[in-house]
Amino acid sequence: MDSSIRKKLQTLIVAITGCTACFVTGTAVADQQNTLSANIQQIDIPKTSHSINIDGELTDRGWQDAVTIDLDIVNYPWNNRKSPINTTAKMVEDGEYLYISFLASDPDPDNIQAILSDRDKTWADDIVGIKIDPKNTRRTSYDFFVNPYGVQNDQVSNEITGDSSDLWDGIWASYGKITEAGYQVEMAIPFNILKFVETNDKKSWAFELSRQYPRDTRLRISHVPLDRNNACWLCQYPVAVGFEDAKVENDLTITPSIVASFDQQRDVYSPSSDWRDEEDFEAGVDIRWGIDANTLVNATINPDFSTVESDAGQLNVNTTNSLFYAEKRPFFLENSDYFESQLDLVYTRNIADPDYGAKLTGSSSAHTYGVFFVQDTETNFLMPGNLSDEIASLNQESHSGVLRYRYDYQQSLSIGAISTLRKSDDYHNYVAGFDTKYKLDDNNTFRATWLGSSTEYPDELFQDFCYDDDCQEIPTDCSFGNCGYTEQVNRARKDGEFSDDAFVIKYNHDSEFWELGLEHQNIGEDFRADMGFISAIDLKTNDVKVARKFYGTDNSFWQEAKISGEWQEKKNQNGELIADVYKASYSTDGPLQSQFEINYTYADRVGLRHDDTLLAIDGNTDQFTEKLFEVFGGAQLTSDIYFDLAVKVGDKIDYSNNRLGDIVEYGSTLEWYFGDHLKTTFGYVNSKLDADGADVYDAHLLDSRITYQFNVQSYIRFSAVYQDVKRNQANYLYNNVNRRAKNLGTQLIYAYKLNPQTVFFLGYSDNSFQDDDLTSLERNERTFFTKLSYAWR
Repeated sequence: MDSSIRKKLQTLIVAITGCTACFVTGTAVADQQNTLSANIQQIDIPKTSHSINIDGELTDRGWQDAVTIDLDIVNYPWNNRKSPINTTAKMVEDGEYLYISFLASDPDPDNIQAILSDRDKTWADDIVGIKIDPKNTRRTSYDFFVNPYGVQNDQVSNEITGDSSDLWDGIWASYGKITEAGYQVEMAIPFNILKFVETNDKKSWAFELSRQYPRDTRLRISHVPLDRNNACWLCQYPVAVGFEDAKVENDLTITPSIVASFDQQRDVYSPSSDWRDEEDFEAGVDIRWGIDANTLVNATINPDFSTVESDAGQLNVNTTNSLFYAEKRPFFLENSDYFESQLDLVYTRNIADPDYGAKLTGSSSAHTYGVFFVQDTETNFLMPGNLSDEIASLNQESHSGVLRYRYDYQQSLSIGAISTLRKSDDYHNYVAGFDTKYKLDDNNTFRATWLGSSTEYPDELFQDFCYDDDCQEIPTDCSFGNCGYTEQVNRARKDGEFSDDAFVIKYNHDSEFWELGLEHQNIGEDFRADMGFISAIDLKTNDVKVARKFYGTDNSFWQEAKISGEWQEKKNQNGELIADVYKASYSTDGPLQSQFEINYTYADRVGLRHDDTLLAIDGNTDQFTEKLFEVFGGAQLTSDIYFDLAVKVGDKIDYSNNRLGDIVEYGSTLEWYFGDHLKTTFGYVNSKLDADGADVYDAHLLDSRITYQFNVQSYIRFSAVYQDVKRNQANYLYNNVNRRAKNLGTQLIYAYKLNPQTVFFLGYSDNSFQDDDLTSLERNERTFFTKLSYAWR
């Protein structure tokens, strides 16, 4: 870095944070890392030859060989104060499994916050577990946690991106039981689901044991004191030493599956229409082969890539952007963190119905790599823009692939390369680039990404985004969509192959009292990343965030508070302003595990284009000033009841009519446990927009789910997602809309899960809708389905 630039940046950080030691020399960084390594605590993990049964009882002979670790430090939200309750853990291994037990005492077990549930649904419960980094690179950790009933929660946390994903599901064993003194848990984690350097020597794995104790305040209890002035907690963990015989041998899992469905559809506009039946029966197989502890091969043939369970409801009104849905399919979730990057370059929900796929992920020393490819019977991707985006769909087969590589130099520098590709008959999109992360010290980090793309569209693709009969000829009068043109017609109207690039630079400072984020993005007009979820192109963005954190005293009713400010500017590649946004926020916690947040946003934004045949902003759009006030509050009212409420009021652009409107929006969530087995969740959103002295729309969304959990393995669940959107047709200036649109989707499903891959589903789902041509909700689809898969190991 140029010395003058470095000096200016240092001056800026000192002025904002008061941290005169935020920048250190390269030698100082190395010295800090050497000091850290020297200070890292080492805990020897014994090996036992005695068996341990995972049954919640801690009387097996193998536990007598274990090392005992006391969890007696509250490192969040308290600053490494002594824990008010006792927690004792034991650790031992046998060459194949790492065994961990917890004795979690509680002065009043009736207040334990827990319920029988499906896996990964009890992160808010009382839980105990381990975060472990078997490679000891301080880059990635596997997190395994269990609630008092033995319900498993697992995830992969990535220090490079700062993200955690509980969509990953490992196959491991656990058992929990509540006692008169609290609860106790046993865990057995097989080495073959971890990634580590496979040698015959002793191994050092970074780890932390922790307990979440949610009462009036949610306490994070650990055996490790954590410096809140160091943003990297994983860097501070001690190491578990041992595991000489830990190997991955013959780690082969073959999971055949059978899926059968009976679908019915009918034309609800024809009263005499009969149901049209369609039966489908599919057999497939998934193969998982751990070649060694660092190399994994996944393959799938004729997979069932259905999500089985319905996605959460989302209200889709007054927005110009497509909805994002999380991935749930096992083939893509295994080692998905290998493919993460600063930008959303890999969005596997774009892959709809593949016939086959294969994936290789692995690491060697400082090198990490991953590659996968699939053959898809459909071709779906986002057609981006700078004011809106839409989904493109080609009725043709395609091949998709991703390649990822990363080199880690010590703990300070990571350099990576990534490439994605999609190709069909007359379409392709190729993306390639590199990214890097440089950690100056414990508090300061730089990230940078550069990408280039090459794309070719089918000649007539642009017609898919034309709302008129034909957009072949560019009309002379196209004011506010009168000609059926959209931004995506322009973005898709390309002759031959075209290319462009994108880059993003980020700087982050994260210390005990201050946070600072600086970011610049430049996404070219012809840049495309069709394997990902990049909805905005032709855009230059500058973003500055500053936050000051405060901490309560021993007698405070709150533990931590934050006040922050943000400025964001968006322009197109010609330098024309799209948005200029200022945001102020305040957040704090309180009694009953409560969270409170208040935000105020002042933004100058552009609305619709006057002439959609032109991509210009200046002289082709109107600018509006939004002023939005938002409040959020949530609390654990009792150990069985959680409730939150969010409210938004102010001035908001009416995107359908290109004017400023008044919005009132509120939403709430209620979770209620009835005993140990029954859980109900209700989510409600109401959004109401007025403009020109009259209402524009009044939209309601209700997402309700009722689950009865028989035991850890099986449950039955009913879900219903209901939407009701009322529109004032007289107050829509440019488009004909339905006065009322209703939609109701329901699902009843029984599930039995021996593990994430050995499952049985039996269910029914249907869909009903109503518009101005129907007097009531009419069912137009219904499906009976079953799925059976078994993991042979």
